[in-house]
Amino acid sequence: MSRELVIRVTHHEETGCAVLTVRGDIDRNSSPLLREAIGELVSDRRVRIVLDVEGVTFCDSNGLRTFLSGMTSTFEAGGWLRLAGVRGHFERLLRMTDLYNFFSIDADVPGSLEHASRGGFRPSG
Repeated sequence: MSRELVIRVTHHEETGCAVLTVRGDIDRNSSPLLREAIGELVSDRRVRIVLDVEGVTFCDSNGLRTFLSGMTSTFEAGGWLRLAGVRGHFERLLRMTDLYNFFSIDADVPGSLEHASRGGFRPSG
């Protein structure tokens, strides 16, 4: 049974980051919602994005494509995208597809925000 995708956006003015908290399944039906949320942030010039994926219960190839295109669009706009809270199924998927080291990953959102406050982001990829 599929878990509905829930996306919440919070802005952290002190670091200039937008945090997208993602919960549920990311598949061919729900990945357009995530792509749209990232696209809206990039359009609004909020290109320092942390994706909190701790609550992701499933991700298929459509979801992976969405993460990759999000990373590309933020980079092209002069920003970056980091993943926070990669665990379980999603971590196994990233490792299986050799994408785990392709993304910039932190243990949790506070870790990502700490990197942002120090300006310590390495380019993804």
